[in-house]
Amino acid sequence: MLLSIIVPVRNEIAHISNSFRSIIKAASKLDSEIFFVDGRSDDGTYEWLQNVTKTIDNCTLVINNKKYVSHGFNQVFNQAKGKYISRIDGHTVYPENYFSNAISIFQNQSADVVGGPAKHVGTGWKGEIIATCMMHPFGTGNSRFRISSKEQFVDTVPFPIYKREVLKKIGLYDEELIKNQDDELNYRCIASGFKILMSPALTTKYFVRENATDLSKQYYLYGLYKPMVFKKVNNVHKMYHYAPAFHILFSFISLIFFPVTKVSIYYILCYLIFSLIFSFVNNKGIRATIYSVFIFATIHYSYGMGFMVGYLRSLLEILTPKRL
Repeated sequence: MLLSIIVPVRNEIAHISNSFRSIIKAASKLDSEIFFVDGRSDDGTYEWLQNVTKTIDNCTLVINNKKYVSHGFNQVFNQAKGKYISRIDGHTVYPENYFSNAISIFQNQSADVVGGPAKHVGTGWKGEIIATCMMHPFGTGNSRFRISSKEQFVDTVPFPIYKREVLKKIGLYDEELIKNQDDELNYRCIASGFKILMSPALTTKYFVRENATDLSKQYYLYGLYKPMVFKKVNNVHKMYHYAPAFHILFSFISLIFFPVTKVSIYYILCYLIFSLIFSFVNNKGIRATIYSVFIFATIHYSYGMGFMVGYLRSLLEILTPKRL
């Protein structure tokens, strides 16, 4: 078996049809097997997959009672027989040559893990603006797979394909993490001397959250679990990881001192001016520009708040004596 494809899903009914078709088409070009691992979906995803997978020989549908991606992947890994292991998801559309291009890259480049840029898309006007903000450096910083399409070695990629021996050496997903589990696993790859290549030949279409509430929850959880990743893997944190938390701190200080000195509000005003400029350049119309400013703030404050809570939680775990 050349390739095993593991697809943990939960409540993906809005996108599973298009994602499923793209996975099946791309996998058909290789000797492959596909595991759809459903985390107890309650929106019809499991029933939809149950109906379509029963007619496809190389597809297996598995129930993941623990719901989360890490558990689902780990649950079926030992059943997978492929020389290469791919971990993808159900709210993304993959190009027809996604897996065949990945195998070609392995054969022609010195890479141990491969993946590609994720082109973020939305289905409504709000989703389109959210996608634009998530792919802008002002929105998500130095997230290479969001802001760049250049072939390069990176710290992490979405929807990766691994050489099997890589996972055998470094281990599987850390099941304490319900977010950022890919980052933590890929950081372990780098720490063990393996190379992760991001190639534009593996560009995917990733469907973003369609409203600010869901986006806020997503980025709060990203921030919440990031300090745990730093705790588990040494020397992977960069200053830009801390920027949203510092932004919240500076914003708070600005508001506190505003009654004493009006100069303190300049920080928030500068932030809003930059946000407005980037929003105006990337969008057409007043409505889109204003909503973009709001989305930038949603990303920054949600991630920053989650990061601060996660960091304090990590500090408390260190400072609190463990009971024997």
